[in-house]
Amino acid sequence: MDTTRSTPSAWKNIRQDIINDRLLYGYVIVTSLLLFIASIWVDDQSNLEYSASTYLRALISICYITFLAWSAGYYIYLAIHRTPHPILVYLNTIRSFFNPLSKAISFILLVLALNLTFSCYTYLKSIIPDLNPFQYDLLFYQIDYWLHFNHEPWKLTHALFSSIYASFVINFFYNLWFLLMWGSVLFFIVRRDLTALRNQYLITFLSSWLLIGGIAATLLSSAGPCYAHLVDPEQTHYLPLMDRLAHQSLALEKIGLPALWALDVQDMLWLKYLGRESGVGTGISAMPSMHVSIAVLMALGAYQLNKKLGYVMWAYMLIIQLGSVHLAWHYAIDGYLSTVLTLLLWKLCGVIVNRFNSLP
Repeated sequence: MDTTRSTPSAWKNIRQDIINDRLLYGYVIVTSLLLFIASIWVDDQSNLEYSASTYLRALISICYITFLAWSAGYYIYLAIHRTPHPILVYLNTIRSFFNPLSKAISFILLVLALNLTFSCYTYLKSIIPDLNPFQYDLLFYQIDYWLHFNHEPWKLTHALFSSIYASFVINFFYNLWFLLMWGSVLFFIVRRDLTALRNQYLITFLSSWLLIGGIAATLLSSAGPCYAHLVDPEQTHYLPLMDRLAHQSLALEKIGLPALWALDVQDMLWLKYLGRESGVGTGISAMPSMHVSIAVLMALGAYQLNKKLGYVMWAYMLIIQLGSVHLAWHYAIDGYLSTVLTLLLWKLCGVIVNRFNSLP
């Protein structure tokens, strides 16, 4: 092979991929710089320090786990379809990820960009109480009560899904969100052939964390049902829900099933909040719900790929909305507002991407 020709060609492809993704990189660079500048002032107000590499190790682990999951699924697919020489086909498919080399390098660069965005989001989420102390929990409880015709939403979900098995399944699907979120992002990073949809999805994904999960969450600062009584001892509306979940969790353990993971995670986040710790997944914020926001985004992206898959993901989004209330993570209004904001952001990013692509 003529390396004198292939090397310049590889760098040319890398350069072209960076140019094609300049909208993504531009967004990440600008927002990261702005947050870094803001952190210089905020550091004087809190004990938390901004780090641009908070999510780097986690993203590497996520890529590895996703690769293993894809490998197992793909090999099973080849076996079911009785593909001749499945190992060879599998290895050739992996090789195609790195041929040309620009694919692998562009993938790494975008993962690094994701690290910056999530590091910014985690830092911003951790300092929300410093910027705007939790103050709207009671208001959101009242809005929920009014919207649901003088009923507390969690009582409706637990009336419909009253068994411990229902709570277990809901918790499972709620946690599955993490795997589906990362899988969808990595899918769109790799699928450069879906130029417009890819850019719209990734720009909406990145901006939703900052605009919905960061800025909107700061303006509408609230801790959430599971923490309302800890933030304000007079807010006891959700203590019956917390007791019910605790009893269900113990009942699940007694019959040999895992406990409700949500309760352990909620305790862990509260301890990190009290200890003023910042890291992967830390920070407390209820309104708006990023779980619902990303579930809506996944449904929008899936529908553009395949309508049947889209319907499945919209059904999954409803499960996330229900689960966020059922497991005491969110007020129902958190998810309703997230849905509206995500739809608006999706449309706006679509307009921006289309206009950007039309530029010479």
